[in-house]
Amino acid sequence: MKSPRMAETGIQKKPGNWIRCGWILVLLTLFAGCVHVPVSSDIVVNDRLETVSPLEPGDVVVVYGENAAPPDQNAAITYFTAGCQGAFHGNTLGELAKTILKVNPQPGRFAVRYAKKLQKEEGAGPSAEGPGSVPALPDLSQDKFSAGRPRYAIHVREQFEANVHVPLYVSPFGVASCSNKTVLEARVWDLTAERFLGSFTVTAEGEYTVVAYMLHMVVSPDTQKDAMEKLAQEIVARLTGLKPLKNKDD
Repeated sequence: MKSPRMAETGIQKKPGNWIRCGWILVLLTLFAGCVHVPVSSDIVVNDRLETVSPLEPGDVVVVYGENAAPPDQNAAITYFTAGCQGAFHGNTLGELAKTILKVNPQPGRFAVRYAKKLQKEEGAGPSAEGPGSVPALPDLSQDKFSAGRPRYAIHVREQFEANVHVPLYVSPFGVASCSNKTVLEARVWDLTAERFLGSFTVTAEGEYTVVAYMLHMVVSPDTQKDAMEKLAQEIVARLTGLKPLKNKDD
């Protein structure tokens, strides 16, 4: 029969063991590491743009439109999916304007301006629909347009979707998977002829996957970036007739 002192010692050991196990788990989590495997998205281009006259020196391409709204998230979904819905870029159109210049094979041939402010004209707005309708044109009276000759206006509408498939991640173990999809629709307007030229759409899809057993392996396509870079290349190819460069930032 155990003495009261021995029984008390046994009871005191149990909480200490739990605490040690907890600290061991925390340390293993910190030093487990992560292997990131970037992959390319599956991209589809739907081209409905008519033949256009190539850009000339001094021309300006105006980019404007609507960035996608961030997807709805809550702390539980973010945790159990290892943050697979968190890879969201909030300024795709601004990056598109920069990338068009980066992939241009003839630097200086044309300029690109990203316009955030739109004209306030009755009957025109971002909600305009129809195959030949173009939302309100950007405000071209701004100082940044005075140095060039606005030639083409490109209205871009971004859509971003993230759907959870497998929310079975509890750090530092588990599996999580969700699909990411980005759609960029570009509608082109000839400002000199005041004519709608058509549109083309770039769709990028990919599956974000995390497999973790202490060591985390993350497969993560960046559909927004892939769609944006492909759209920039399509714009340069169609508006200049030249083969675009690859983005050197990749």
